[in-house]
Amino acid sequence: MKKIVDNISIIQNNIFVLTPLFVAFYKNYQGKKNDLLLSYLILPIVLNQKCIETLQNINAKSNLIKLVSNKDCMVGFSERFEFYKQITNQCIQYAIDCRYIKIIDNLQVKVINDEIQSIDLVALSASMNLASKLFKLFKSLDIVHIYYAFGIKNL
Repeated sequence: MKKIVDNISIIQNNIFVLTPLFVAFYKNYQGKKNDLLLSYLILPIVLNQKCIETLQNINAKSNLIKLVSNKDCMVGFSERFEFYKQITNQCIQYAIDCRYIKIIDNLQVKVINDEIQSIDLVALSASMNLASKLFKLFKSLDIVHIYYAFGIKNL
């Protein structure tokens, strides 16, 4: 039974399916020093249904407090953060290998080609939409404060 669950997890967390979420985020994000570290927050946020519901109407006036003060969304965030760490590494490496993004000085991410072939899954459409708007929460804060707000003490 464990093998079946592991196989389902591998299928659902396929890097070929999840990599467009990173490209969508960084496409709109105005780079800052060390912004590669934000990639570790993307999957735990955009793949969580409670976070999607909380941030449906995200706009320029939205702030990070709206997300981190929502207890339904933040329950289990540190576990999701740890779970998606390796998958995030693989997605970033895949995006670099396929020349969708590149890492420039000071760990800044620059989108080279945003015409990534994504699998059009209805289940991921809300996540893709949120990923493309998520930069609005992070734009005015530095990376350390963002990690602190989520309660992440180390990477």
